[in-house]
Amino acid sequence: MNHYFIDHPKELKVYQSMINSLCHVDQTLPEQVFKQRKKYYLFEEFHWVLSDESWEMLRSLAHHYQDEFILMAVLDNPDQINQFYDDFEYFNWIKIPLHITAEEYLSILTDYPKHSKNDCIMNIASRVVWASPTLKWAIYGEREFEICILEIDHPDVGKPLASWRPLDDVVLDWISVVFYDQIIPDEFKNKLINNYASY
Repeated sequence: MNHYFIDHPKELKVYQSMINSLCHVDQTLPEQVFKQRKKYYLFEEFHWVLSDESWEMLRSLAHHYQDEFILMAVLDNPDQINQFYDDFEYFNWIKIPLHITAEEYLSILTDYPKHSKNDCIMNIASRVVWASPTLKWAIYGEREFEICILEIDHPDVGKPLASWRPLDDVVLDWISVVFYDQIIPDEFKNKLINNYASY
């Protein structure tokens, strides 16, 4: 499966530029991570999107926007990106074709460099972006808060995505598990609501 991974620095720069146009790559939640501000945000659990169960949803989203592939990017600092490439001769950025199966998507997530079983995306990715190459949608995921956020341009796009939901008490319950006594600090909650409540 590693032939889907980007393995040339010049190609990586092209796709880094694309992700940089979509996201504030140095921001983390509860800050606003999206640059385009499409106004509609839906939420899902991080580990669900990082599993084979999410593949049909991802593929249907890409088909809706007539994307040819999905770009998946593990957001690391430049030193970590370069070190990974120096060690393994490819990057943890992937052009995922739409014709693959859910099992093949899972294989991509669990594929690891030779002699380094712990370095698969499912194990090491702390912040991930799944994005449309046409810049029509993006998903930002952050393991620390167990959450993914889908940014779309129209609420109708989200209707077929049954398990995704707007920022509500259920989503806040998902996030609360990472905090002491499962209580989200008011400052964090208010900033999250201000940035991601759909209008």
